[in-house]
Amino acid sequence: MADKIDRIFPRWAQTLGALHHSNGLARSQCRRCGVQLRVDLEALALKHGPMASLIDRSDRCSMVACHGSVFYLASRSYGRQWLRLVSREDLLRDLERAAPACNAQSLDLPRTRTASTRAG
Repeated sequence: MADKIDRIFPRWAQTLGALHHSNGLARSQCRRCGVQLRVDLEALALKHGPMASLIDRSDRCSMVACHGSVFYLASRSYGRQWLRLVSREDLLRDLERAAPACNAQSLDLPRTRTASTRAG
């Protein structure tokens, strides 16, 4: 019989309040379309309370025409490793079949000109 191993998450990533107060970052990633979107931690903490957690949380994808569900990732700051906030074995198995991550950089979207580049 295999022993169950619980994943341990850093204290700064355990609740919405802790993520917000540590200036941590969060993203959602859709299991179906793979799109990654920024998460407004302050808005979520106001909605669900500061003790709510993104660990093992699943919400609907907010991409138009996608009917998938998202899981969450957290990072201490830009340039640091992103942690998947998933601990349950059944959810981890689902991630093996999830769409690969995509974002504006991986989609190679054309850059729009900003006011500073138009002036020059």
